[in-house]
Amino acid sequence: MSKILSVILHELKRNGGSVDERELYESVAKILRKYDYELTLKEFNKALLSLETRGLITVTTLKKNMRVVRLLSR
Repeated sequence: MSKILSVILHELKRNGGSVDERELYESVAKILRKYDYELTLKEFNKALLSLETRGLITVTTLKKNMRVVRLLSR
């Protein structure tokens, strides 16, 4: 799980601190595939919740099926 968290944080920093949830999932999954790890949507959402409860990110709903993930600490 810690690898997933660190990749999510790295991707958020690389993208300026804010990114669409789907784009973030796709980029994180692509990176983890290089390490022969298949990231499920359930694992991804669990990682987002973990980061959010730690106060590192916020997840905001913009539209019905669109969420934005923002990095709080840089």
